[in-house]
Amino acid sequence: MRHILLFLSLTALATLAANAQQIPVRSNYILSQFQDHVAAAGNKPCLDMRMGFRSQWSGFEGAPTYSFASLSGRIGESDRSIHGVGGRIETDEAGPWGTTSLSLGYAYKIQLTNGGRLSAGLSLGVIQHRLSTGRLDFPDIEVANDPAVSGATQFLFPTIDAGLWYEDARSYLGITMINATGAELSDMTLGTQTSRHVVTTVGTSIDLDGRFVFRPSASMRVVSGLAPSLDVNCSVAYNNMLSVGVGYRNQSALIAHLQLAVLEYVTVGYAYDFGLSDIRISAASSHEITLAFSACDRGSKRVKHCAAYD
Repeated sequence: MRHILLFLSLTALATLAANAQQIPVRSNYILSQFQDHVAAAGNKPCLDMRMGFRSQWSGFEGAPTYSFASLSGRIGESDRSIHGVGGRIETDEAGPWGTTSLSLGYAYKIQLTNGGRLSAGLSLGVIQHRLSTGRLDFPDIEVANDPAVSGATQFLFPTIDAGLWYEDARSYLGITMINATGAELSDMTLGTQTSRHVVTTVGTSIDLDGRFVFRPSASMRVVSGLAPSLDVNCSVAYNNMLSVGVGYRNQSALIAHLQLAVLEYVTVGYAYDFGLSDIRISAASSHEITLAFSACDRGSKRVKHCAAYD
């Protein structure tokens, strides 16, 4: 019962603190924590790689596609502290717009007296925004003559992410500010600026009978001026080999999850989103696949797992 109360309390805090939405979202966020939270770098004591691809609103012309890859590990550790590092890359395409980002991160972790770990992380990187004017089709005016579209077709600017991460054997909580620089894109389109946003992720786990574990979790993305994007998911894992679950994204989608350990060091995650918004008339489904490669031996006593996501 205390795990349920902890989960509900943390989810409520995340909801009260958030007031906006960030795109792209990932339905398999439980399998790719480092992509959102730089402070999660080095959570595992071995090299850990995650790769993923998402096709949103499949069948819709110009529909968004998103892909990412990350690699993290540790460069030093003691009984009281851990130094984690990692790199992340992601691309996002939506019609004529596209972005590519690359960042390197560092996390410092300290061991707490209750057995948990508290991490602080910082990443530095660059983001490239692209506008393919050749894919713009205005019926009454040529794109080249539109004053809202300038001559530049790409823009490169630095970005900073910073956040905190807490986890113990059963629960975790992360909060991160992404794109703290908030660059202007006026050289591409007038009055356009990238937004700072906050991602909050929380989850816990409840043992059912020794083999089955119940994993409720929630993730919220916020950007000023837009509605909040909140994912709430519940899954049941069997012997750390198979996990199935369902989720809901507010006013957007119902989600089905499947996670399978296919080899000793490889886990595959798949998510199917059934759209609930008006766009479902043209394209109701989204697909997402995530691959996790870990050099950690599942049976090693050296590896401390958080049952809520690992």
